[in-house]
Amino acid sequence: MPQREESSTVARLQESIDAVLVPRGFAAGSAGASRGRRQIIWCAAADGFAARFPALPVSQEPPEGWGGMCTDVVIDLVDVVDVAADTEDANDDDAGGDWRLSGVNVEGYPLDQLFTDLGLSASAERASALIDSSAHDCLTRLPPLLLELLESSTPQR
Repeated sequence: MPQREESSTVARLQESIDAVLVPRGFAAGSAGASRGRRQIIWCAAADGFAARFPALPVSQEPPEGWGGMCTDVVIDLVDVVDVAADTEDANDDDAGGDWRLSGVNVEGYPLDQLFTDLGLSASAERASALIDSSAHDCLTRLPPLLLELLESSTPQR
């Protein structure tokens, strides 16, 4: 059985991604949990995001304009121990703690697909390989990938 991770690993993951996204116009991550699943969401004003990162498909202005829209980066995690048990009395605050990455997307686009769209196949492969990695492994691997995505999508590209 893999060594169980404390939920503080998820908090550290959130902080490490905050360090990448907040300086680039996103609000600090907001986390939620429900029955063995966690989600962390970062939001940036869509028009500002589009101006900073025009190469991403999510940066195309919708026909109705930007209005009050925001662009979200969403990290999904699953506690494989808690989900496997699937107990009715699972307490999210005390969930098992074997947190695994189940998804990363920017406004609904999977991270690996965004890299593919930018012609960055090696980065797409690294992003794809993160799925089902432990939250602990993502601490050092996910923030640099997000940084690479954003830096490769700027007008200076």
